[in-house]
Amino acid sequence: MQNSKFLQFVSKMSRGELIIDENQVKETALPASGDWAAEYQQRFDNRHTWADEFLNNKVSNVPEQWADEFTTNEKHISTDDQWVNEFSKLHVNDWAEEFGAQVAKGVFGENSADEWAQAYDEYINEQVAVRQRPDNSRGVYVFSDLNPYVGHPSPFKEGQDLFRKGLLSEAVLALEAEVLKNSENVQAWRLLGIAHAENDDDQQAIAAMMRAQEADPTNLEVLLALGVSHTNELEQAEALKFLYGWLCNHPKYRTLAPPEHPDSLFYNDVARLFNEAAVIAPDDADIHIVLGVLYNLTRDYDKAIQSFQRALKLKPQDYSLWNKLGATQANSVQSADAIMAYQQALDLKPNYVRAWANMGISYANQGLYDESIRYYVRALAMNPKADNAWQYLRISLSCASRNDMLEACDSRNLDLLQKEFPLQ
Repeated sequence: MQNSKFLQFVSKMSRGELIIDENQVKETALPASGDWAAEYQQRFDNRHTWADEFLNNKVSNVPEQWADEFTTNEKHISTDDQWVNEFSKLHVNDWAEEFGAQVAKGVFGENSADEWAQAYDEYINEQVAVRQRPDNSRGVYVFSDLNPYVGHPSPFKEGQDLFRKGLLSEAVLALEAEVLKNSENVQAWRLLGIAHAENDDDQQAIAAMMRAQEADPTNLEVLLALGVSHTNELEQAEALKFLYGWLCNHPKYRTLAPPEHPDSLFYNDVARLFNEAAVIAPDDADIHIVLGVLYNLTRDYDKAIQSFQRALKLKPQDYSLWNKLGATQANSVQSADAIMAYQQALDLKPNYVRAWANMGISYANQGLYDESIRYYVRALAMNPKADNAWQYLRISLSCASRNDMLEACDSRNLDLLQKEFPLQ
């Protein structure tokens, strides 16, 4: 559209490179000085635009008629090319930002067209690969190849201690050793899922939580975690199923749900039930958390932010809740506020990998690529398997014109990256 002959023709008209003289379109010889626009403006001052007439419904609805009027009537020409913007609505950066915010869990920022187009292509290729995987491979937990905690006398206790210390990658190994020994340990599977979620790996988090849900289908913490992880993966139907299941199994709210589970769930119905629950128990932080998640599903970020803020008044020490607030603010193009929320999460849990990565996204979203690189590197130092963070790091390196470090990124040379980009 932007490169069409018609728009080029109209742009030339607005700049004065073409005029209509005796029903003929003629090129004008522009003055050598920079005053050609003023001369053109003076020539056609106080004229009404045909676009204004069209927008005010003064032109016939027959498509051919307004086109003929444009080509035959000199009095409708104007130098004001504001109508071009109104006509074309070609605000390319708007949809680029919208795309980044929903897909990349943070927008790419003020990249050039080539940069964000490349990032878009990479994302599409990744999504195609995911969809081409066999259905039975999704939701299957993938264990680590080498696990030094196999044979440990108390791997579950060790995993809990490592998780509390923020050593998530080590905690994953210890918890894997526990579930290999005791596959029915719901709490071990649940904590394993949380560790993967905080390590920015929602697919593994979902697989672990599904094993926990198989062992205990009514576990409220598991159902809520599955709803959140499926929201992160933009899987609305699955998210609604588990959030509705949380409501049905909650002793305080199960009476709100219909006695028979519907074959298909609709967003409005689920949101209505949770709003009713919020009226019944306005001091239940979990209800506000679920509402925040639901509003994120429909991009109603203002309401989602309000819900998370209400929940934080009730649970101010919940670092994962601060992260949810920050992610929602980032999606709402409030990157400065998001950084403050992420910092709150990191103050409560310094080794929170997902918050480090999200902090990098928010800095990149503001065009502060050097800062974003440092946060990505810090996140990757704690979890080298965070594939999303590697992709975001590569984009920021390109945007910061640090092509000299792309090879280190591609080879995942963390030693070199940490030396080059220490967190100040």
